[in-house]
Amino acid sequence: MVKYDEFLKLMRSSVVLMLVSVLLIGYAIPTATSLIAETIDPGAANGSQINLNGTVYGSYYLAQAFNESFFFQPRPSAIAYNQTASGSPGCSPNTNASLNQTIQNILQFENMNPNVTLSQIPGEAVMDSASGLDPNIPLSAAKLEQGRVISSIYHLSTNLSKNIGLQKITSFVDNLVNTTQQQDFPLFGSYYVNVMILDVGILQFMLDNGLMTQSQLK
Repeated sequence: MVKYDEFLKLMRSSVVLMLVSVLLIGYAIPTATSLIAETIDPGAANGSQINLNGTVYGSYYLAQAFNESFFFQPRPSAIAYNQTASGSPGCSPNTNASLNQTIQNILQFENMNPNVTLSQIPGEAVMDSASGLDPNIPLSAAKLEQGRVISSIYHLSTNLSKNIGLQKITSFVDNLVNTTQQQDFPLFGSYYVNVMILDVGILQFMLDNGLMTQSQLK
């Protein structure tokens, strides 16, 4: 027979242990790690938000559609860059549906970049990512797009009578790509760039040079 005093003692110990665990694991540790993360790297800790002139437009970790020719293009997305969900194509990679979609992606890439040949296009630039929100593309793909991006920004500036100058635009885009490239593995890894970083940089350049107004951002 269990003694009443021993039972109460056991219950008190259990309740104390539960409360300590809840406070420690559910509050103290998460709060401490959050404070440390925000101190060390506040940008990443808060979701690497895209902030333009005080307004948040998304995250550098989540690709978005940039439909104008003066932007670099992210990888194709089976979910149309829907940030409320992620996902890959519903068909197997070895089906005709997958092949036809890849062909369409290749044709679209070639159409946007007419001086590019098929053999130059890296596979990652025309194949859907697993999440549909991958912000990274190979550095080689960005290099293939540079000519179109530079030319489009220049023509836009001419049409708006801003006359920024082709040399200034070229230097800006070259520097943007070269200074933001990363390597996925030290020494032997492949180089890539984050499309969101590139395109946000272009947006800021256009805002600073009168090619776009804050009200035009969506």
